[in-house]
Amino acid sequence: MYRLLFAVLLTGATAISAQIVLLRELMVAFYGNELSLGVMLSAWLIWGAVGSWGLGRLTDGIEDKLKALALLQMGVWVVLPSELFLARTVRELLGMPPGELTGIAPVASAAFGILAPLCILGGFGFALGCRMLSERYGDSLRGVGNVYILEAVGSAVGGLLTQLLLVPLIPPFGVAVLVGCLNLLSAALLSLEGHRALAGISTSALLLTLAFVVAGGVRSVERFSSEARWKGMELVRTEDSPYGRISLVRLEGEYSLFENGILLTTSRSRLGPEEIVHFPLLSHPGPRKVLMIGGGLGGGLAEVLKHPVEEVTYLELDPEVVRVWRDSVPEEAFLDPRLRVIYEDGRRWLVRKGGRYDVIIVGLSDPLTAQLNRFYTEEFFGEAKAHMERGGILSFGVTSSENVLGEPQRRYLACLYRTLKEVFRYVEIVPGGTAYFLASDSPVSLDPSLLVGRLRKRGIEAKFVREYYLPYKLSPDRTGYVREEVEAEGDVRPNRDFFPVGYFYALALWASQFYRGVQGFLSKAGTVGFWRMCAPIVIYFALGLILTVRGIPSPKAPVVMAVGTTGLAEMAFQTVVLVAFQVKFGYVYYKLGLILSMFMVGLASGSWMVVRWGGKVRALPAFVWTQVAVVLYPLVLVLSLASVRSEATFAVLPAAAGFVGGVQFPLAGRLVVGERVGKEAGSLYGADLAGAFFGAAGSSLLLVPLLGIRGALYWLSMLNGATLLLLGVHGRKEIVKARYGS
Repeated sequence: MYRLLFAVLLTGATAISAQIVLLRELMVAFYGNELSLGVMLSAWLIWGAVGSWGLGRLTDGIEDKLKALALLQMGVWVVLPSELFLARTVRELLGMPPGELTGIAPVASAAFGILAPLCILGGFGFALGCRMLSERYGDSLRGVGNVYILEAVGSAVGGLLTQLLLVPLIPPFGVAVLVGCLNLLSAALLSLEGHRALAGISTSALLLTLAFVVAGGVRSVERFSSEARWKGMELVRTEDSPYGRISLVRLEGEYSLFENGILLTTSRSRLGPEEIVHFPLLSHPGPRKVLMIGGGLGGGLAEVLKHPVEEVTYLELDPEVVRVWRDSVPEEAFLDPRLRVIYEDGRRWLVRKGGRYDVIIVGLSDPLTAQLNRFYTEEFFGEAKAHMERGGILSFGVTSSENVLGEPQRRYLACLYRTLKEVFRYVEIVPGGTAYFLASDSPVSLDPSLLVGRLRKRGIEAKFVREYYLPYKLSPDRTGYVREEVEAEGDVRPNRDFFPVGYFYALALWASQFYRGVQGFLSKAGTVGFWRMCAPIVIYFALGLILTVRGIPSPKAPVVMAVGTTGLAEMAFQTVVLVAFQVKFGYVYYKLGLILSMFMVGLASGSWMVVRWGGKVRALPAFVWTQVAVVLYPLVLVLSLASVRSEATFAVLPAAAGFVGGVQFPLAGRLVVGERVGKEAGSLYGADLAGAFFGAAGSSLLLVPLLGIRGALYWLSMLNGATLLLLGVHGRKEIVKARYGS
């Protein structure tokens, strides 16, 4: 019995560990913004639903279930390293050059193709475990509940160990091999009774794998697959940090630094560093103290230090980025005594420890993620303003167009322009392929003759930003055209922390490079009213009411729908909490892992309580009360998020959400699961995963950017309120049936 419990526990740990490793690799292969990450998570969840809901019905007909579970775990040993290798080399297989941005179609095809086998195995394993434990206990409630508990505990423990211990210390293939070996060990233990041949095969495979590791096989595969990703370039170095994969490559003597597959800087880049630095510093009459958040490598800091500044503070989130770069590309700027380098989240440090500066330069990339969007919101601009000297300038650059602005570019730039105008009196835009914004409470001059005069007076030697370049770049017709275009977009919303519409506009611009048909829809972000977004809830309720009244496809349909909408809400709650955590505290990787694991702890606790005492309560009324809790929880979050000040308190929020879901699922099993445990438990778990699929894709891509965090929470409350009404209709039918027998 203990071997079976360990196997089920390991199923949860395997799922979360594999998810962390595989999604990290896919995020490196394809730019890890919310759109691509949503597609990857959706693929994971939908294939899990296929395994649980689709194949789970087969478990009731399997005679030797112990052997089937052992074979499934042996399959993990083969599948996980194979999928990891494919995830690492998929760009080469699809013929895509390294570092090139891609549309969502290649991301979707890669994610759905690569993740399918492992996710289907995991979903099928859940249904199989439910059937086996229900037979052992002679009680479906206890069997289904214990599987849910063990998977949740395994996920919580596996997630913490993987993120806090394995990922920092062991390369990805090492993690995959370790997880595979644990599954082989479990398969061997399961096979000891009555399946000696299978136990021998599992043990032999385990010993061969260990010999492969000792012989250096993992290091060889790690190196080979990494070099395959950068085919055509020389891979000088690759490192994993808590924030992503850092790769330094060389081509014809030029070094290029990538993080998560995206180009950060090159050793021969001159135009970008000169523009991002000299436009704001030349616009200021006498900059003494400068703060630079990112963008300093590859010449940015060197350009700042050409000015007669007294102090330069450079903020970089990941120390590994600087270390990998400096080890191969020496930069004299780091030896300048005027420079102070700090490794911390830029926004968090500015609020907690920042001084006062004449110029603040944000050298980050476009707000294509919610994490980066934090540096382009009204709240951040206000925080920066509070740390600026009188006449100080805030500057940043974003993707634009050299001459004519299309609709996605106009709305994107207009959003940032309007956001800056909410905080600063004066905002100027330098047009070009990269548009540079300069904001201040004092007039900002972009007069070319003035800037050229300051350039000469300060004795600055620049290759591009000089006498011949500035008059063209800052000609009145160019700057006037951009200003007219962005000011004409009057219906855009300002970008705010809890209404991050900015990254939706950025995604619209990104998507427009590949799919012109969707750019109109995406660029209308922030103009969709709340009640228009409620139309899907009305449609869902109408269809659900028909199914409930007619008892289609079964009289228990409202219970399954409740599990689905709760799965959607729980995933959306995690998205909201993580975005809010990032806004308040920055990207603290380990604590984000703690938040995710705390959700699983809550899930396990709720399931354990029901399994322990659930037999003493009436299932349907208790289930309805859990649905009431799901309706009320987002309203509590609305009140809590604005007032939470402690990082530790954030861990309580997902734990509470997990607890409610953990209580509901076993109760649903008691209401729905009959003799065909595998099929019916698999259907429930499939509904849970299908709901989570829509929650993962919809919350980060639609609900939060279109409605804001508060609006998204109100929407989730209304959706689950509709489900609560359906449960009320279902309960009424059950009462009538009990009284009149029909």
